[in-house]
Amino acid sequence: MNQPLTITEVTSVADAEAVSSFFNSVWADGDEVVPFDLILAAIHVGAYCVLAKREDVVVGASFGFLGTHKGASIMHSHVTASTQPGVGYAIKMHQHGWATSRAISAITWTFDPLVRRNCYFNFVKLGATAIEYLPNFYGAMTDSINKGDVSDRLFAFWSLTSAPIVRAVEAQSIQIALPEDIETLRKTQPESAAEWRVRIREELRPKLDAGWTITGMSDDRTNLILTPPKEQE
Repeated sequence: MNQPLTITEVTSVADAEAVSSFFNSVWADGDEVVPFDLILAAIHVGAYCVLAKREDVVVGASFGFLGTHKGASIMHSHVTASTQPGVGYAIKMHQHGWATSRAISAITWTFDPLVRRNCYFNFVKLGATAIEYLPNFYGAMTDSINKGDVSDRLFAFWSLTSAPIVRAVEAQSIQIALPEDIETLRKTQPESAAEWRVRIREELRPKLDAGWTITGMSDDRTNLILTPPKEQE
């Protein structure tokens, strides 16, 4: 774990195959995550793809592409995975440098709102926000992580041109509780997991559709904090 981490941009067929194989090992037993030939075609026209290694062993990877959101230039991080602590954060910092050097306004990605550690990482460690609720965004997924659940996702927005939003504490802000361990619930109590999915969707989606923003988590990491649109503050 003390060996230096190297993060390099993908430039070859072998690199692209390594990324594709790594993703398939993380999301085991499901469909192919990102085919290596798609990676090669995408990076040829400016997409983002990196391998993270320690002692020549792949411990992380990320694939994203350029786009726009409400007129702003973005790099959408489609898939990022790591198998060692700290690697995911290092990749995000690499993404930040890559995007800012190209005058990109923001980095976006999707993630499951029921997974507390991902919410903490995105909202607290990175200072990103969530601006959309996307019900069953990827349809039915069969991999070992998501099997048995619908693919509801939050759309994260990490601005590279403005300071992180300071969590609001005024009365209008609200908190929404998350399950302690949704991944275990999917396996041991699937009905309870499904109830949590519906409950969070019914609480979050109307708020985000109305312009609210998820700006952080409670100090004990159990609740999401939603801030109202500026006109309601």
